[in-house]
Amino acid sequence: MLPAEIFDTIGDFLYNDPQALLACSLCRPLLPSARYHLFSDLSIQLRSKHVIALTNILRSTLNTISPYVRRLVFNNLANWVLIAGVLDTENAIRKIPRMLSMLPLASCVRISHTNFEHVPQEVVRCLVSYLRSFVNLELHSLHFYRFSEFADLVCSFPGLERIELKRLTWTHCGRGVSNLGRVSSRVEWHILELKHGENLRELAEWLGAHNLTPIIRSFYYDAASQSEVYQLRNLLRRIAPSLRYLQISFPVSVDSEYTLHDFIDLQECTELRSLRYKHILLVPDDAVTTMISPWVSQILSQIPSDSLEDVGFELMLPNSGDETCLKELDWSGISSVLSRKEFRYLRSIQFSMAAGKAFNCAHAANYILDRMPSFKHALRVQMV
Repeated sequence: MLPAEIFDTIGDFLYNDPQALLACSLCRPLLPSARYHLFSDLSIQLRSKHVIALTNILRSTLNTISPYVRRLVFNNLANWVLIAGVLDTENAIRKIPRMLSMLPLASCVRISHTNFEHVPQEVVRCLVSYLRSFVNLELHSLHFYRFSEFADLVCSFPGLERIELKRLTWTHCGRGVSNLGRVSSRVEWHILELKHGENLRELAEWLGAHNLTPIIRSFYYDAASQSEVYQLRNLLRRIAPSLRYLQISFPVSVDSEYTLHDFIDLQECTELRSLRYKHILLVPDDAVTTMISPWVSQILSQIPSDSLEDVGFELMLPNSGDETCLKELDWSGISSVLSRKEFRYLRSIQFSMAAGKAFNCAHAANYILDRMPSFKHALRVQMV
């Protein structure tokens, strides 16, 4: 029999694959780890009858999932308000505390796929009032009318220890950053992705206005204008020592070459573990491609961290392009930088690209392997 730690590692690796976890649960040694991940999330439908039914299930003597639940998921709040109405939605929310008493280890709230322009503020306030004790907050695929509404929502959780942001947008800035609340300096931020550079700039301006430097472990860097570059560079300079995971999205169009010249500075990122490049445009005889290509290796050369384990490149090719477009990338520069002794712990180098009609995936993979022969043990090529 293998050690229990091996089975736990297998389950952890498959945490986001429900079908694989269900299959693993048929194996007795894998059952505890599989159950942990299968039941770690509990999706709550905000209708009174649904919350009552869920509460009855949790109260049942046959219930065995309560100890596994770590995260409560509220998806598409606007839809529940539309279907059930404001009164029933608020009644459903008021029944949540009884349900929470049966979930002793739940510590995370995820709110996702919601347009808050269609959710009355009284519903938002009612929901938050019962969730204030949660220490982890995840906000995914949300839209706010004003940035200040997003800031108010985050500041409504006084005991936060971790916050995760992904694909957030807002139409207007709202109140100036000097009039917005502040988040505790002990909170760990994971900014995974924001759809628009301007939204990211406003978030950076707000975080930069905090008296104590925020702890940002994951950051999504996307700037297409000098004003955006200015705000993001200033924030990155402050948070660099705490940064572990960084995604850099290159602009598909830029104001001028100066924007890329001062695009980013990673010289203080001493503990960086993962770097992902997004939107590397590879179009022959294209001005943006010509500017971006040398910067891929130059940005890598700035990193002083010997903790870097993972580098990813997302390549953008024209629909009619073939594998010859790969020649636009500075392969010798990338190989030279990654060969430095600082990157001796590098374990994974991934290239992902969308294949056009004229694209030969096998030829592309061989082309990359030929350009980086010293890294064959770490290279992965993925077509998306």
